[in-house]
Amino acid sequence: MNLFEKKKKLADLIKNEDKSITFYKPKKAPKSSLVSESFNIVVINNVRQEMVCCEKCKQLLAYRQKDGTASLAKHKRSCQTTDNDIDTDNNSTKNLAKQTQVTEYYSSKKSHIVPKIIREKVKTACTEFTALDSRAF
Repeated sequence: MNLFEKKKKLADLIKNEDKSITFYKPKKAPKSSLVSESFNIVVINNVRQEMVCCEKCKQLLAYRQKDGTASLAKHKRSCQTTDNDIDTDNNSTKNLAKQTQVTEYYSSKKSHIVPKIIREKVKTACTEFTALDSRAF
């Protein structure tokens, strides 16, 4: 069963309030992420699943401990359901502010000076390649 089918089946079980499904909070380790506090681990018949459920919107997310909490943090930032956002006119403005944004750009600390003869050779080779292949890339 692929992840999509598994997620759909779990969602159906949760919707139908199946007795075999339980949720529990992740154990709090000294170095654990605060993000995991907003999610519950899904357990079916006392078998831990590789899925967590968001406490706010009840959405299921794939989660394996070895992969880390980056996807959970991203979901938490963009989660549509918050106590303050429900039924407000500026809902989209608040959600837009929560979106992941590029805030820094990195450039090389070393300046690479390429000699003119090498630049010309590369330019000639690219021109020949494009002419022979009839495609730029």
